[in-house]
Order: sequence, then C-alpha cells, then structure tokens
Amino acid sequence: MAGRVAGREVRQRVQGSFEQSLERLARSEVGARVDQAKIVVETLGQLKGAVMKAGQLLSIDASEFLPPEALDVLAKLQSEADPVDFSVVEPVLREDLGDAYERLEALEPKAFAAASIGQVHRAFFEGEPVAVKVQYPGIAESIDSDLAALRRVTQSWLRVSGRQVKMDETFEELRQILHQEADYAQELANLNRYGALIGDDDRFRVPRGYEAVSGPRVLTMAWAEGQSLHAWIRTEPYPADRLDMAHRVMDLYCKEFFEWGFVQTDPNHGNFLVAPDGRLALLDFGAALTYERDFRKKYVKLLAVMGTGSDEAIVEAGIEFGLLDPREGEDARLSFAELLKRAVEPFHPSLQPFHFRDPDYAARARTAGVRFVQSLRYTPPPRQLLFLHRKLGGVFNLMKRLDVTLDLTPYWERMVGARFEGPPAA
Repeated sequence: MAGRVAGREVRQRVQGSFEQSLERLARSEVGARVDQAKIVVETLGQLKGAVMKAGQLLSIDASEFLPPEALDVLAKLQSEADPVDFSVVEPVLREDLGDAYERLEALEPKAFAAASIGQVHRAFFEGEPVAVKVQYPGIAESIDSDLAALRRVTQSWLRVSGRQVKMDETFEELRQILHQEADYAQELANLNRYGALIGDDDRFRVPRGYEAVSGPRVLTMAWAEGQSLHAWIRTEPYPADRLDMAHRVMDLYCKEFFEWGFVQTDPNHGNFLVAPDGRLALLDFGAALTYERDFRKKYVKLLAVMGTGSDEAIVEAGIEFGLLDPREGEDARLSFAELLKRAVEPFHPSLQPFHFRDPDYAARARTAGVRFVQSLRYTPPPRQLLFLHRKLGGVFNLMKRLDVTLDLTPYWERMVGARFEGPPAA
C-alpha cells in the first residue's frame, strides 16, 4: 500500500511540473489525493481487524488535510468493507448459537454491510426483522499481532525523530479496547445499558438486543432503517435540519460524559443512521467506555483551567492530569498551553455563535497542534483520553461536515458548570 501511494505521489509531481496553469495543477493534485485514498481504502478494506480500525481513524481525522473528493472515498471505510463469503462466517454462527441458530429465519447469506471485525446479515427472529452481526474468524486472535506490527512501525518513527516517548500505555489501551470490541457479549450488555439511559428520548433510537440469538461472536439486534450520517449530509438537508442534528449530537455527548459517565467512543459515521421518522439510530457499542465520577470531576476542573487562559495554570494542571511529562522543556510547555487554549477557543463568548467551518480557527488549531507535537520529547498520547478525544474529535468534524453555526455557551455551562471566564482569543 505504501509503495502504491508513494508511486502515485511521484507521478503527480512529475505531471505537475509540466502543467501549464494553476487550475490544471489543482485538478492534478486532487486527482492524486483521490487515487491515494482509493489505494488506502482498497488495502485496509481487505485487511480487517485492528489495521482497518487504524484506517477508519485516518478517514475521520484527515478532514483538515485532504480534499472533499478524497474524503468521500475514505468515508467508505466508515460504513463499507469487502464482506467475506457466508461459508466463512457460518461456522461462527453455528458454534456460538448452537441450536438457537435454527431460530434465525430467512437468514440472508449475502452480507448487508461489512466492517473491520464483522459483517451484518438480515434475518427474522420471532417474526421481527433483525440485524445479525457475526465476527470474522480469527479476528480476536489477530489483535495482539496486528498491534505489535503497528507498534514496531510507531517505535521506528519515534527513534528516527529522536524522541524518547514510551508508547506502552497507549498500545495497552488500544489492545484492551479492541479486545472489548471483539467481545459481542459485552457489546450486548453495553447496548442494553445505553438503551436504558436513552429511555424515552424520542430524538434517538437504540435497537433492542436479542440475547437468545447472540453470543461471544454473534450479536443480534432489531433491524434499524435509515441512512448513514455521511449519506444524509450528502442529500444536502435544509439548514434547520442540519442545525437540529448538530444540537442532538452535542446534547448527546454532554449527556454521555458529563451526566452518565458512559460514552460510545467510536465516531464512525456508519454507526449512526438517520431513520425515516427523523430519529437518530445509534448502532455500535463495542467501544462504549465508563468514566468514573472522580475522573470526570478532574476533567471538568481541567476544562475550567483551560478557560482561564493562564499558561502557567494550564501547564500545571496538564502535568497533574498526566497530559504533559514534567521533563518537557519550556517550548513544549508553552506549546501545550497554546494547544489547550485553542481547544476551548470555540466556546469563547466573543466567538458566539461559533462557525465550525471557520478556516482561520482551523488554521490556528492545526498550527498549534503541529507545533506541540514537534516540541515533544517524552510525552505519549494520554491513555485515559485516547478514545474519549477520538469521540470528541469525531463530534467536531461532524459539526464541520454539517456546516453549522452554534451558540456553544449553553454547552460550556453544562460541561463546566460556569460561564467562560478567559480573556478574548488572541
């Protein structure tokens, strides 16, 4: 994959040197990025497991660096993958369900959808349409070896860059969460818990899970009609509908972390369906995580400090929270403070209502992020925030895709319990 991507880059640069106009050069650049995205999708869509999960993260986090045409291709990693033949997964169904396998009626051999660790088949159970998610054979057993390969690549890059960052904790968190995602019995429990928390909120739908026809590698739930958020946005919904969807997503995140302490941390747009009745159906709970009250109190305290704009206070709080290694130098400390101030900048009163597609803010945030990463010598990604901020980043990028302008003041007050008190953004 790397060779093919690099080859396309070389061809684009050679071709670009002969282009006669800026317009033609721009078209050539976009074409190269689209071709590269297709190569990534083709390769990672075949590999499955932890490696494809890495590609999904890329598809969500790359919105700042790739043109819309390439993002449209990468979006397939969020909702599409190459399914395997039914003969490959049928033994998993029979082993996990035993005699209960026969209770699945009209089970369609052709997969309706496929993802990184399993695929979905339509069926009926007790007369009701259901989605049967079955795991690919050997996925759980391959997680450790997949991560070991990714870890070697990461450590090689760190050695070349001269950094002394220990990634043990980061990869252990990845390992634990991926093994959790491969445990469909745990996902069924998460599904039921989340459904109880949603209760009778008619803005959302959490499908019912069926324990009688589920197992460690098989999860059966009520069928949910609708189109993915990515597909829904492509229909160019009315501004009022996009604004309503944005408020729903923001409200849901505030409930998950700040009220419930139970967060569905996978921001994959394929996990959210806009149903025909307008409700938002929530589907995948394999990576749902619990955050204890004490941890959430510390996080709220950190947000409040970030809102003050004091570099010294932010650095001190960051070290205490475990976000910054105390051995880091002055440049890293200042870059860290700048990054965290940029992170909460959208909530500043002077920027309300905040436009999520503001190119100036995107540039400032990107510059601060790059500067911080380049200044680090010892600090690894924070284990406790790895998946929470994966979700938060997904929420922010979804707001950008929706192209909305929101007054974030009520959300800051819900999160921190007070108004934003920091100085105006520089």
